[in-house]
Amino acid sequence: MWGIFILIFACVWGLQFLMTQLQVKHYRANINSFTKRQSGFLGTGYYKKRFGTGALVLLVCDERLQIVDAKIMKGITVFARFKDRNEVIGKSLFEINNSNYFNEKEKFAVQGAVQMIEKEYKKKEEKAVWIS
Repeated sequence: MWGIFILIFACVWGLQFLMTQLQVKHYRANINSFTKRQSGFLGTGYYKKRFGTGALVLLVCDERLQIVDAKIMKGITVFARFKDRNEVIGKSLFEINNSNYFNEKEKFAVQGAVQMIEKEYKKKEEKAVWIS
């Protein structure tokens, strides 16, 4: 009896490990496709709940802080995948931060991504000041 229970538990645990690795591979592939751009800024933000659904947002902005690409992953399982959010492409970074394009959970993740982009943008401005 206990042997069957342990075998089933080991199989489920192994399957969960495999599915997690596939999700991490999917995440890295999306990040790598975003980082291959010639210019712009990449921001990632997440909203994590102890129980329930979370959200992970990837934003790419150009030099004028206009959104070039946006993806979101939300869900509670390892089957969650990134989905494009084309309705925000071309919008200003500050415009989407205070808009109704995202629900409440997604807004927390978007705010994190916007903060990351703003931080990188300020770093670039500081370097430009010192170079000249």
